[in-house]
Amino acid sequence: MSHNSLPPRERGQGLVEYALILVLVSVAVIAIMIFLGGSVGGVFEEVTTNLSGQTIEGVGTEYIIGGFSVTTTGGPSECTVSISDVNVTRYDNGERAAAGQNVTVSVTISGGPGTGGSGTTDANGVAVISIPNTNGNNCPGSGSVTISGGGNSRTVNY
Repeated sequence: MSHNSLPPRERGQGLVEYALILVLVSVAVIAIMIFLGGSVGGVFEEVTTNLSGQTIEGVGTEYIIGGFSVTTTGGPSECTVSISDVNVTRYDNGERAAAGQNVTVSVTISGGPGTGGSGTTDANGVAVISIPNTNGNNCPGSGSVTISGGGNSRTVNY
């Protein structure tokens, strides 16, 4: 006589039910993240924008300059300042720009010449801009890079 009270074909039923519940919960979480992903990203962008001192007035074309990294190589006679891809969000009259809009920024490097870069917005109004390497006359031990456009700017020290 078996001590199990369930018939043999019902032994795995509880495990299958738990697996189905887990799958349904996973699908629900994914659906919620897809639906709210843009809102969460917008809140995060608003917080980082305020922390960096940038503002959106809601009039005309404005940019939010995202974070970026700066590295320098070279000696005292020639310096290469490398700026990794910069995320710039374009706003037109306070609303995120549609895909395919042009974004142009200017770059000022302490101890070296200025340069610029441009890109095109994606469906979220964000353009990733590659800034070319900039050669200066000398390579100071420290300096700063300022990227500006659309009334806002962001500075990173190196």
